[in-house]
This record gives sequence, C-alpha cells and structure tokens, in this order.
Amino acid sequence: MANAVMETGADAKRLLEIVKVISKYKVTQGISPEKLCDMFKELGPTFVKLGQLLSMHPEIIPMEHCKKLESLRTDASRLVTAQIRELITEEYGRPWSQVFRQIMPYPLGAASIAQVHEAVLLDGTHVAVKIQRPEIYSVMERDVRLLKSALNVVKLKKINNVMNLGETIDEVWAVAQEEMDFEREAANIRRVRENIEGIKYVYCPKVYDELSTKHVLVMEYIGGFELTDKAAMEQQGYDVQEVCTKFINNYIKQFAEDRFFHADPHPGNVYIWDGRIVWLDLGMMGTLTKADAELIKVCMKAIFSNDYVSFADAVLNICEHDPELDREAYYARMQAYLDKYRVLSMAQMSSTVDIFADLYRIARDFGIKVPKSFTMFWRSLSIMEGTVSDLSPKTDLAAIIGRHMAAQAMVKGVAGSITRKISHRRLVSGSALHYNGNDLEPDEEFEEGINEPEEWLDGDTGEK
Repeated sequence: MANAVMETGADAKRLLEIVKVISKYKVTQGISPEKLCDMFKELGPTFVKLGQLLSMHPEIIPMEHCKKLESLRTDASRLVTAQIRELITEEYGRPWSQVFRQIMPYPLGAASIAQVHEAVLLDGTHVAVKIQRPEIYSVMERDVRLLKSALNVVKLKKINNVMNLGETIDEVWAVAQEEMDFEREAANIRRVRENIEGIKYVYCPKVYDELSTKHVLVMEYIGGFELTDKAAMEQQGYDVQEVCTKFINNYIKQFAEDRFFHADPHPGNVYIWDGRIVWLDLGMMGTLTKADAELIKVCMKAIFSNDYVSFADAVLNICEHDPELDREAYYARMQAYLDKYRVLSMAQMSSTVDIFADLYRIARDFGIKVPKSFTMFWRSLSIMEGTVSDLSPKTDLAAIIGRHMAAQAMVKGVAGSITRKISHRRLVSGSALHYNGNDLEPDEEFEEGINEPEEWLDGDTGEK
C-alpha cells in the first residue's frame, strides 16, 4: 500500500512537471519546429524518443517539423560496464561470465532505448550485444500516460490545428513498443537474411538465437565503416558510384519485390564491410500491402500522364477520408499538384522528398489519413535519396527506379514473365563490391527502358 502511495505521489510530481513545460512553450497558441524540438528535450528522454519517432511521420505533422525533430537523433548517455553486466546476468538468470569471456567497456552506439557493445563469447567468437536500458518500457509507458493526462489538464487536443495529439501519441507509442521488442527484431533479421540470400553485395548479420531474449540481442559482429564515410571508402578502393547504385538496387528490391523494407535507413544503420553493404538495426521495418503498391504505381503514372482525376480517386480509395470532403477544391489542388511536378521522363523527376511533402500537405488540409506503411516507405526513400545525393551526385535515383520498373513490366504470357524475371534478376543480383584486393569483372548493366515509363506503368505485373 505504501508503495502505491509513493508511486501515485511520483506520478503527480511528474505530471506537474509535464504540465509546466507544455504551458511554458504556450503550445495552445501553436508551436514552431524549433520550439517543439526544445520542448521535447526539456521533457526528458522519453519525449526525445517520441520526437525521434514523430519525425518519421509527415502524415501527422508538417514536413518542416519532421525535419527539425530529426536533430534529436543524438547519442544518449551511456550505461557503465557494471550496469551492462548486471542487466545481462539478470536477463539470463546466470552470471554474465558464463556466457561471455569479455564485454568491451565502451559501447559501439548508445541510444534512448538500448546500447550496443562488442563482446567475446567463451569460444572466442566476437559478437555485438544489444542491451535494452533498464525499466525503459515502464518509464516510457508512465510518461506517455501522464502526457495524455497533461493534455487534458491544459485542454489541448491539437497543435497548430493540424496534429491530433491523442491519436499521435497512441501511434508513436505503438511504434516505440515494437522497437523495444528484441524478439521481433530478431525475426526481422531472419526475414531480411532470407530475402537477400544469393545477393553477393549485400549482407545482414546473423542472430545468435540461443543467446537472444526480449531485452538482449546477440548478433554477428560487423566491422567496416558507415556508408557516408567517403574517405574510408576511397582509401580502401571502393567505387562510390557502384556502392550507391547497388545500395539503391537492393533497397528497391526490398519494397518492390519483398514488400518488407528497412524503415530507418540513415547512414548509421548502413555499413560497408568486406565488399558488402550491411544492413544494421532492423528494429523498425515497413511492410507494403497490395494497396500501397498500387498507390505508388498510380502516383508515378499520374506524374507522367497528368491524369489528376485518376490520381485523386486512387488516393481517396486507399486512404481514410471524410465523406463530406470538398471534392471540387480537392481535385483542383490535385490538378495544380500534378501540373507542378509533371515530367516527360524518369530522369527529369525532381526530389521525391519535395513531391511527397506536397502530397502530405494536401492530405492534411483535406483531412485525408495516409496509411502508415506508405508513409514509412516514402520517408525511408527520401532518407536514402539524401544520402546518395551527398555521396554521389551523379547517381540518378529516378533512372535506377525506372530500370527496375521496366524490368518488372511484362506482357501477358509465359514468355513475358520469364523476360521480366531475368531482367529484374540482373539488377538485384550482381557481384560483391569492388575494392582493393577484390578485383572482379564489372557487372552487366541493364539500360533498357529508363525513359520509357509507359512500359512499366501500363504493364501487367502478374503479381497476386
């Protein structure tokens, strides 16, 4: 009983802190991207994580707010070695020394939910150990619950008359819970490893299932360097354009073929190691439905054909919206939108970031709710686009997408199906990356159909 009183008192104190901070920033009067970011920092680690996750949802808040919240991606304070050993011992129910010969004291990375250490198993095998922070779930659950109470106290339901706070908190908290489930992440890794089997230039570290739990994840140790370390790449003799092209090729395969893709492909989650592009941190993955894939296809086709009616209808068919929507105004916005971005070829396409930022603005203005998976896809694609453009400006994302779409297009019949499969395989397979001491024959390029969108836009994909 005494503990319950103490917890209630602690909750009341924390609730008051949250209310004071919200009131300080005058959120009820609207909030700029800068103030939103500062407020999350002042509210503490839970809200920093929520802000990070919120930055991935342009369908919820304006793009300018999303971009500012990305600055919250900073290393968190690290747990000391003694804490790490204690957590592992508690999780395994036996001394950590019965599992590991050594745990390196300095983490490879520290974030709000977990940190990663290099370790050595008893047999001498080097591994990476991801350890969840103690009580992180209960702390975040409490803060989320108290935040919703605080919003009721200050009578705040929306920010800038756009963001529905109750729905937003629930959605972001659901994502956070998924990221805290390491058993789920282990399953994600196994699935990705199956999807990349046979592709020589890409890799994903294996999981040691017998040593992994819901709060501790033991994986194969990966060396190398971050994708954006251009100096290391050139020093070791890698061709930057080859790396970027194959990085894009595999990512397109993830969403176009596997329909299971890395939802947070920022440079820290992509490494170059031993002639391969390595995918790390698979706690957040996206899945595309048939409807999502159809919307992507319709969107691309509309850009080329300027068929704003078909495009507008497709968005309404797939997304949730108010039946009383002002259709005349909505169709006019869609026509203006397509007029702005209409092009004649893939190579002429502007940034996908701008294209879909504008689309989300229209959706918010008309109360249209875009599917979460679709949003995750376009956000991750924009991250990839930004990374590649910085590394290799000559690498044309749109042209590479055009190659894949052309390869996937087919005429009806067995012959067309075989042609499509062979063409697509040439894009997603290929040799390991070229670098010093690994001189291989160059991969065969598939150049057909880059500027012929009608070939893939009107083709029957044959997929069920």
